[in-house]
Amino acid sequence: MPLGQLLSLPFKHAKDAKTGASISQITPDNFICNRNYFYQKCFTNDGNKLLLAGNFDQNRNYHLFDLEEETALQLTEGSGDNVFGGFLTSQDDALIFVKNNKQLIRVDLKTQEHSTLYEVAKGWIGYGTWVPNSACTKVVGIEIKDTDYIELDSWEKFAQLYHQSPRCRLISIDLQTGQRNVVYEENIWLGHPLYRPNDDNTVAFCHEGPHDLVETRMWMVDENGDNLRKVYEQNQDESCTHEFFVPDGSKMMFVSYRPNTNKRELCSVDANTLEFKVETEMPACSHLMSNYDGSLVVGDGSGTPVDVTDTSGHTIENDPNLYVIDLNTDSIKAIAEHNTSWAVLNGDRQINHPHPSFTPDNQSVLYGSDVNGSPAVYMASIS
Repeated sequence: MPLGQLLSLPFKHAKDAKTGASISQITPDNFICNRNYFYQKCFTNDGNKLLLAGNFDQNRNYHLFDLEEETALQLTEGSGDNVFGGFLTSQDDALIFVKNNKQLIRVDLKTQEHSTLYEVAKGWIGYGTWVPNSACTKVVGIEIKDTDYIELDSWEKFAQLYHQSPRCRLISIDLQTGQRNVVYEENIWLGHPLYRPNDDNTVAFCHEGPHDLVETRMWMVDENGDNLRKVYEQNQDESCTHEFFVPDGSKMMFVSYRPNTNKRELCSVDANTLEFKVETEMPACSHLMSNYDGSLVVGDGSGTPVDVTDTSGHTIENDPNLYVIDLNTDSIKAIAEHNTSWAVLNGDRQINHPHPSFTPDNQSVLYGSDVNGSPAVYMASIS
């Protein structure tokens, strides 16, 4: 379908059988649809429009959904969209995403005009989710040497790339000039690049791979490459995952878990001092995201992790719930069941992960699930 095509896609509404929460299915059945990565901006500032991806023709492309009109405006076309890494600018004027692992593209939301902001250098592959600073004037990303890169279409290949120790570089890109700055480079798999909100001097990244093999997952470094530091010193049997900055920039939060238990810990470090804190014990949630000041956190209950080597030691019963954690009252409640399968689909390892986050008004949670037979995007009310 052409750019600018406006589709009418009426939402479906239901009640959660256990909690009574109002559930809105934003994308239709029988397509493959997903939201972007949980810390990437997907809602416009007024909360009325939402960035999602769907294969409404042969390719999975970005669309801007109008939540009042129940329509979807096509923003991209063709193959090669990184449909998890794109984001809306802080000014609500554009979509920015990576195409074909090579071009960083800006799409004007009004005209759908495409412009290339940055081209990955010959010999390198643009990998994973690239993340902006608060002003959307720069992004940080990861590039992998093309001779080391493999298509990660299974969890076996996820482990394989870790053992290959690929040549990776953490880069920052000026979105006005397209100038690239190499912040850090190493023969180890790097992932999850993040600018600290409201602090362009602080960049975070991780050592990627099976969680029970990575000794120190989370790192910070100054934007100029100085002051490389561990975010947190893990214990020998401890696995850490899904770190994110609280949107006000005050903390980095992450999940900590150990073998032979179905409990996990929501942990944090102060973004300035790296002072560590266990925020709360929680059910076996995989992905977490907070509201602006970190007082509320949403997580998706999960089962045996697929990104560990010792699956027998980490075997747990699947938890199908979405949880909201209130750190002010130290309370946790299940708001709805996501009931996703977590299955890899057509080589896409992420498509059936819920990746929950809050709506701008903190009244609902956005998430993905294939509960109705195909990957779709939903919103569940909190109260």
